[in-house]
Amino acid sequence: MLDADQITHFKQHGYVILRGFIDNDLLQNWRDQFWGHVSAQADDPATWPDDYVVKEFSVDPAFGHLPQMQSIIEQLGGGMFSGGGGSMLVQWPKPDADWQAPTQGHIDGYGPGGWSGGFMLGATTYLEQVEAGGGGFFYWPDSHLPVQEYFRRHPQQIDGSFTKRDDWEEKKWALFSDDATCPPQEFIGAAGDVILWHYFMCHTGSPNVNQRPRLAVFSRWHRSDREQMKWDIPEDFWKYWGM
Repeated sequence: MLDADQITHFKQHGYVILRGFIDNDLLQNWRDQFWGHVSAQADDPATWPDDYVVKEFSVDPAFGHLPQMQSIIEQLGGGMFSGGGGSMLVQWPKPDADWQAPTQGHIDGYGPGGWSGGFMLGATTYLEQVEAGGGGFFYWPDSHLPVQEYFRRHPQQIDGSFTKRDDWEEKKWALFSDDATCPPQEFIGAAGDVILWHYFMCHTGSPNVNQRPRLAVFSRWHRSDREQMKWDIPEDFWKYWGM
């Protein structure tokens, strides 16, 4: 479970980082599963594919179903968060490219299938160490707060209709990330480090100009009663949380 300081940090900044959260034996097991699935050799770039999404694959046991993760999800969601299956996303290296930091981040829940509502929490972990410029998860600390305020002013746009604004083609996701009061940060970490992030915190991927692929596992959770609560943008930011 998270301690009081970690809970405070999560509420204030929209994320919390847990160092060394997953043990090395399990990480090696996951790495073996991944390289076997893609039929490639970890140390032979000539055998590497280049697909960002690893189709028809998930690590076993699922990241979000680990006992230590379930304990945190129970704590944060008060027993009302569902999901946690997760997916594997890989940033394959392009060491000859020029690295540039992302200029805007998005919020989750508005994918190709449309808005489903009730999304609450995400978590990301690395299977290998990720250094600066290595395709790390980028995030805008504190951005969950102005995003909440935006939807308090425009509650009807929670369904994704903000993409119909006249200035959307000009601004796109900068509509949200430009309101962040802190500059974006790069999640640099060792294998097994975890970042938990609030669903309104702006985030995105980044280019990988290093030599190793960035192997990341993502999990997401939504409210189990999302059909009943998804239109509500409460004044109490933490109304639907268990903390």
